[in-house]
Amino acid sequence: MFNLIRAEFYRFKNSGGYLYLMILASVLALSLTFIDNGGAENSFDFPVVLSNVTQMTYNMALLTCGTLLTIFIGVSYNNRMSYYEIMAGNPPHKIILSKTLSTGFLSSVIVYVPTAILLLVSFIKNGKGSIEDPLMVFIILFVVTLHTMFSFILYAMLGRNLVIASFIPYIRLGILDLIVYLLIAQEFSEHVDNKLLYITTNSQMAHLMNMSGDSKLLLIVLLSSVVECAVLYILVYFVYKNRLFK
Repeated sequence: MFNLIRAEFYRFKNSGGYLYLMILASVLALSLTFIDNGGAENSFDFPVVLSNVTQMTYNMALLTCGTLLTIFIGVSYNNRMSYYEIMAGNPPHKIILSKTLSTGFLSSVIVYVPTAILLLVSFIKNGKGSIEDPLMVFIILFVVTLHTMFSFILYAMLGRNLVIASFIPYIRLGILDLIVYLLIAQEFSEHVDNKLLYITTNSQMAHLMNMSGDSKLLLIVLLSSVVECAVLYILVYFVYKNRLFK
């Protein structure tokens, strides 16, 4: 599997500038954090920066970088590269893990690090403000990022098509998130603040925006990540094991 991971890293770095475009997209999205502040005196306070980031710019970074990532995966199916991997005798689980542990982890770092640096500088300069546990905020944000990027890859591997892959981030963060949220909200309408509502990515970001990062939210984020990625892994494994390729 180590060779597969190395090959995936190499392709990601040398295939049409995806790596550099992703870095640029992440930084540009982050730069929008200060546009609406109008030079306010408290614009660099940790709670303000956190709210601005989670309200808009981080989702934008996830979408743009996620789209580049899924296009990269989709191209590998269109040019048959992904099929050659299975034809070479590589076990399905090694192929799946090599993609998630290489490009999935790297893209998560690219999205997360610029924002983490900004939040850290704000925290060092101005303190935690009204945030009770800044460390929990950093941890939750990273887990959400890993979950989102890993799910993008697995959905793209299920789609096995460039056009489908291009729309996956918008379907995953938009339509699927909304459907799950509405289904849970309807089921627990009498308990609208039920913690189950926070299994969706957008709800998790909104919870952080309200500066409510805590151990319960972290547990929900971890559980939702494991469940979704496990289900997707089983589906992708079934496709590869039975060679259900187009």
